[in-house]
Amino acid sequence: MKKIVALMGSRSKAGNTLKFTKRILNDLSQSEFIIEYLFPQDFKIRPCIGCQQCFIRTRCVQKDDLSLLQEKILSADLFVIASPVYLHYMTADLKLILEKSSWWAHTLRLQGMPVVILSTCGTNGHHTVINALSQIMNFMGGNVIAKSNAAQFPDQINNERWLKEVASEITHRIIKYTDKHPQSNKYLEQVFCDAKWAIKKQEEAFRHVESEKGELDYWKQTGMIEFDSFGEYLVAIQKNQEIGYSS
Repeated sequence: MKKIVALMGSRSKAGNTLKFTKRILNDLSQSEFIIEYLFPQDFKIRPCIGCQQCFIRTRCVQKDDLSLLQEKILSADLFVIASPVYLHYMTADLKLILEKSSWWAHTLRLQGMPVVILSTCGTNGHHTVINALSQIMNFMGGNVIAKSNAAQFPDQINNERWLKEVASEITHRIIKYTDKHPQSNKYLEQVFCDAKWAIKKQEEAFRHVESEKGELDYWKQTGMIEFDSFGEYLVAIQKNQEIGYSS
């Protein structure tokens, strides 16, 4: 059984964003996929206080539900992130969750996990949502395999023919990529290259510092720092898992 986690940017459990997401995911076989929908109001997420300790400790120092939400995402075989367009951007709830997970963007924490990005809007603004989320997911190590928006005008939300075509294409990609091991792509390779350069600079700067070095430690513990490409690293991780251990 493969697990899909869908993080909703909207607090509405009867709104267009959930309707669009479910219309796509409900085409998947219930005997092969289990789907969990996460909503902002179901988790207590405190505002970021700008202490930057997450970069040092690779966790937020505040006592809230962020780690629980993150664990649910990381347990998935595929991650769906969806948001309505609010003032030509994602919702404040979703942005807060992503901001408090900022260290994921320095460590490619999603580790090649396939990602689907969805949005809904009245008439426009979806490009600023989808493009921003795509870039953030790339920075976080997610392999974006599909993205789509459903608008109210023209009425795509209730256009069954259009919805069927979109759902068919996205579910095809979901099935394809969840049958594969985590994959890299040209965007992830650039992120990996840039992030490794920054981590190497950290390594030089912290060489004689006796303290937590969260992001640097993560790169070393996973073994990423030893590889010249993200794709090579993902292949090595899979080989290690197949023989009974991981790096």
